[in-house]
Amino acid sequence: MRPGRDANEVNLSRGFEHLRAAIRYSERGREVFFDDEVPDTWLLVEAELRKAFESLNRLGQSFYEANPRLDRRRIGEIRQLLTHDYADLDPELVWSIARTEAPKLLRLVARSRRPSDSPEPSPPSGSGGVNGASRVRSGRR
Repeated sequence: MRPGRDANEVNLSRGFEHLRAAIRYSERGREVFFDDEVPDTWLLVEAELRKAFESLNRLGQSFYEANPRLDRRRIGEIRQLLTHDYADLDPELVWSIARTEAPKLLRLVARSRRPSDSPEPSPPSGSGGVNGASRVRSGRR
């Protein structure tokens, strides 16, 4: 950690960068994401989401109190799924998180990182609202 940066600042920055990377990889498209012959995109998106939600889950309670629009419970739930249910992850759920929840969360994280006079970043293409996709067992790894 660089001098002068607290743990929340570091975790927020890491979470932001990993969310951005997951969204960018998912922009390769649904067909590429679900291609079993070339699982690179699936693996990259899943890994970036896992790192993002792990970093955001490490933010302190005071940060979440100061940023009530960030849902700490949901961040923890997704982190739990990505970290501990790896073998049973439903690719549809990971796709949904990458294409709907991650862009929304990225905008909220960006707002909490920037001074109030800085412009808000443009949303990634294809961003939408939260999708309530359910998790089912899958043999995909």
